Order: sequence, then structure tokens, then C-alpha cells
Amino acid sequence: MMKRVGLFSVVLLMTTLAVVVRGQTNANFSGTWTLSKIEPPPTGRGIGGGGDEAFGAIAQTVVIAQSGSDLTFQSGSIKGVYTLDNNTTVTPAGDVNGLKTRAHWEGSKLHLHYKRGQNWCRDVLSVNGNTLTILRDLESGGGSTTRTITYTK
Repeated sequence: MMKRVGLFSVVLLMTTLAVVVRGQTNANFSGTWTLSKIEPPPTGRGIGGGGDEAFGAIAQTVVIAQSGSDLTFQSGSIKGVYTLDNNTTVTPAGDVNGLKTRAHWEGSKLHLHYKRGQNWCRDVLSVNGNTLTILRDLESGGGSTTRTITYTK
């Protein structure tokens, strides 16, 4: 009898945890975000310090549209399209030199990975109220950098 009660308790606990985990919703990053702070500040040249056209450049404004299993990240004139299932999307489709993007959730944080040629970047997005924080790891032209970029809505 004691074993049955113990087994029942374990099954009940596991079922409750499954319902709680399934009930959690992912953050929504949709909106127009304005640059607030960059740490460490870019030098104005080199990795991530150029204008809006540079790979991994830090734009004054980013626009994120998120719906269901898709997300569009517009940074300056560069637009990345992501499916939130860790599958790779190539834009334009079939182009070996196209922009390759993929995204996945890690808890409430969204990881955006993108690659073009020998350049790659990973943005880890988190949101707290009207503040968007992006931890950006960038490797381009043989150099690499990590920055924390903060935007406000």
C-alpha cells in the first residue's frame, strides 16, 4: 500500500510539472525599439562599429514583428526572418551566399543566430517591461566581439 501511495505521488507530481511547463508562454519582443546603451561602446570602426549596412552593426532603431512561430528582426536596412523552431532559413532561398538564420528559445530568452559568408552572429534577446537587452556575440573578418546592447520601447 505504501509503494502505491509513493508511486501515485510521483505520477501526480510529474503530471503537475508537465502542465506548469506547458502553460508557460514565451516572451513577445514585438515593437519598435530605440537604442539606449552599448557596453562596451564601439570604436566606430571594425566589428559591429560601422554603419547600418555592416554585418552585425548596431542600429539606432530595431523593429521586431513576432507572431506564433515566426519572427522578423529589422535592424537598419537589414532584415532577418526567423522560424522559432531552430530550423535554418536562407534568404534568398537556395542562395549559398544568402543570409542564414535560425532561432530557438532557452527559457524566456530567445537566441537568434545568423550567418552570411564567413561572418556569424548570435543575439540573445531578453525583455523586461519596456527594456530589450541583446547580448551579441559577433565574429567577422577574423575578429570577434561581445557586446550588451540595450533598447527601450
